Amino acid sequence: MGDKASSADARGLRAQLEGLNSAEQQKVAYQWALANDKLMDLLGDFVNERKLLVFKSGNEFENWIDPVLNLVYKMNTLMHVGGNIAKLFERIEHFNTLFPSTALRFVGFQPMSSGNVYPIFVQPFVSNSRFATDDEIREYMGRIGFNQMNEEGYFENDMYILSDIKPKNVLYMDGDMYVIDAEILKK
Repeated sequence: MGDKASSADARGLRAQLEGLNSAEQQKVAYQWALANDKLMDLLGDFVNERKLLVFKSGNEFENWIDPVLNLVYKMNTLMHVGGNIAKLFERIEHFNTLFPSTALRFVGFQPMSSGNVYPIFVQPFVSNSRFATDDEIREYMGRIGFNQMNEEGYFENDMYILSDIKPKNVLYMDGDMYVIDAEILKK
């Protein structure tokens, strides 16, 4: 997801998680993260050591900016996938296919006090950008082969239905558009 190593990690783990319920997925993901040194602490030491900046988050992500590496760390709370990590990894693969300039790269898991783990991704930080307008988004989505549906922020083509394609999730800089978050369903 985003690079060969993280893609291989995510695909391998996703294969282990397929067909398991959410509780079983949590156990397997935790053991995998422990065995592969992929447990991170975005809620404590890691953030402080790297001097990451807290960034306004949406419903499904908690975000931190690394101003030195120009990256956004995104911890997914699994809210929009019903706790299903395998389903999230599948959606992220689709996102990366559609929006490679803002591809999400899987880097590990955040352990929570509940015993659960949340996946962590990094994404390029688009500095010096602004939120795109609705008109700019419609024009851009049309250019890449999507038609707007009746509901705001919804677009489709022959393969996908996208939602939440709104100004808060699409950045504009120097004539380029950057989708930084979207809900994606494959038809």
